[in-house]
Amino acid sequence: MSVLEVTSELYSEAEFCSTETGNGNSISKFTFVYPNRRDAAPTENGTQPGLANGMDKRNNGQSVADSESKASSVKDSEEVEQEEEESCFEEESFESDYGDSLCEEEQEEVLLYGESGDECCIATHQKETKPPPIVLDKDGDVVVVRQRKGAIEIEHRKSTRLDAVGLQIWRGALLLGDYIMHNERKFKNTHILELGSGVGLTSIVASMYAREVICTDIDIEGLLDLLRDNVQRNAHLSSPHCRVHVTELDFKVSYQDYPRDLKTKLQDVQYVIAADVIYDDDITEAFVRTIVSLLLELPKLKAIYIALEKRYVFTLEDMDSVAPCYDYFLRYFEKRNGRFGVNRWKLINVCMDFPRYFDYDKVKDLVLLKVCHASK
Repeated sequence: MSVLEVTSELYSEAEFCSTETGNGNSISKFTFVYPNRRDAAPTENGTQPGLANGMDKRNNGQSVADSESKASSVKDSEEVEQEEEESCFEEESFESDYGDSLCEEEQEEVLLYGESGDECCIATHQKETKPPPIVLDKDGDVVVVRQRKGAIEIEHRKSTRLDAVGLQIWRGALLLGDYIMHNERKFKNTHILELGSGVGLTSIVASMYAREVICTDIDIEGLLDLLRDNVQRNAHLSSPHCRVHVTELDFKVSYQDYPRDLKTKLQDVQYVIAADVIYDDDITEAFVRTIVSLLLELPKLKAIYIALEKRYVFTLEDMDSVAPCYDYFLRYFEKRNGRFGVNRWKLINVCMDFPRYFDYDKVKDLVLLKVCHASK
């Protein structure tokens, strides 16, 4: 009997400068543009002109002085938390689509339900930004600003069985990487846990800003060794203050049975991230039980971010195109959330209106969700 092989759609979208390793794997370069920084000739006073960038070419209206002062100042965690509470229009603010009522938590964003029932995110009432100033050199010539680019080298498979999809790269990992880079101040000097890290692309992005990153997955077909190799291969991109750990975490193992040293590390975790872990109903149930346990057991946990892609199929039962894995995740989360007659957590759609720093097709079926305590 033949084994069903699956291949990520990502590989057909762009060239990633892949080379074959000879052991069935490929090493690919995933290029990105650094946010809010560009290489350019320094101005007369020695400062480096800065413009916001990204492959969508948005600007944030910051002056050179603002950018430099923010880059040079180090804010403690309490100040960062206060800023997040006061200004978070670039992030979330609306309930997931299984809710019946609209809950507008922030005035700048709202979730709209179209006639088709699909949700779309629009950002309204956002503050208008002034265009960045034109920077001249000492001779009066305009300084040409160039994008500062980087690349993450990942060894991965280009085709696997369904139970080994973590050996591949999927769009959700790049989407979550975009979000982390766009919100670098939020994740700076934090402790981050990634569930289902796969070959490690998103964890490597997180390590550029975090104080500690715990990369986890099941150890299948040498996945954890490959994850360790990829982390080491890209160590030059990580913050010099960041510690990166690779360890096994199986969704089907209860929190009470985790190794003691892993439980100890998890006590400092502030953010949990996961990309492309919703593709099988049994694994989805185990994943939901895992995040529920983490929400209950981790005292410092602020939020869980989940990136996924809705995959539509046409069914005779529904006589329509549906996304069964995504829909099942929403139903099962709602079931676990309301077990005791009250919703303890919020499931929020994160606004997708942030730049694309990696080179991939940011399709409309990509979704970014946030789970947090209802009291917060």
